[in-house]
Amino acid sequence: MGLNIAQSSGDFLPYVKYNGKAGRWYVKKDDAEVEVTNPVFVADFDNIKTGWFMFMEGQAPSITLDPDLQNPAPKPSDKHKRGFAVQLFSKNQFGGVVELNGASMHLSNAINELYEQYEKDRKPGQLPVVACTGTTPMKDKMGTNYRPIFKIEKWVDRPAEFDAETQSSTPAPQAATTSSVSEF
Repeated sequence: MGLNIAQSSGDFLPYVKYNGKAGRWYVKKDDAEVEVTNPVFVADFDNIKTGWFMFMEGQAPSITLDPDLQNPAPKPSDKHKRGFAVQLFSKNQFGGVVELNGASMHLSNAINELYEQYEKDRKPGQLPVVACTGTTPMKDKMGTNYRPIFKIEKWVDRPAEFDAETQSSTPAPQAATTSSVSEF
């Protein structure tokens, strides 16, 4: 039984990020970063992860995931904050499957409320189609930040793209799609 120290091939899941200071979404795949306005996506809440996250400018994130949603891992340092990691899917707006990580208070609270709604209305074999319909300005000790407003629009069968072995081979989006026509 060998050690779990195999080198990575460099294939990482593309990501989407939410900038709470500006209230804006950005998707990054390959070397392209594109703003996405009010995205609509399928959220893989069946596989959401929680844990301790530390994001420092100019450094790779430090993430320690919990063993499961009920049992938190030990806090690695005083600088780590509670957060989440969840995969999202939108071919039109994200170019496929992306990962959203976050530990900001306002994004985390919005995701937590959305997850509670998911648990309440959960449908076997289906995942929620979520729309970010805007933002709400929130004043706190860090100044004004923007909390995303999420709404579950409907439920769809789990997209096969979440389970594809070659998720990272999806091409980067060429431009942000802001059409109000849903792909779901």
